[in-house]
Amino acid sequence: VHSKAFDYPDLARGFVSSLYSLLVDVKAQCDALPSSSLEPYPQSSIVVTLEDMDLWMQFHQVGTEMIITKSGRRMFPQCKVKVTGLIPYAKYLMLVDFVPMDNFRYKWNKDQWEVAGKAEPQLPCRTYIHPDSPAPGSHWMKEPVSFQKLKLTNNTLDQHGHVR
Repeated sequence: VHSKAFDYPDLARGFVSSLYSLLVDVKAQCDALPSSSLEPYPQSSIVVTLEDMDLWMQFHQVGTEMIITKSGRRMFPQCKVKVTGLIPYAKYLMLVDFVPMDNFRYKWNKDQWEVAGKAEPQLPCRTYIHPDSPAPGSHWMKEPVSFQKLKLTNNTLDQHGHVR
């Protein structure tokens, strides 16, 4: 039984892009504060870098897919990012949300995935909030942020905080 395959580099780009967008939104809110409250961080430049990119690329080259279940499955490789440029004393939430790359459903045919029609309407997006959230920027920047406990599920009624 096959489930929709994840394209690891695209998944990684989506993960980093979502996290970066969230951090940029937080930075914009901080930029709106009086400049005296942010000294000496007025021009903070947030950078989010995916850790273990070589491992992600190895999985991509092999064409590895991840089959998800109703009970949830931990993502591998795990999402781990290095974050810099946060205001050390400002509080941040770190979260992951997954969004479809297109509006199609897929089926496995011989040795590849093929479009099999339009996708079902999406339920409201589910997000996974990092268990350390909220925490100051200094916490998030001291070591890579790992989302090792994140589980993916295909259960639309999941009540355990897994991401669908």
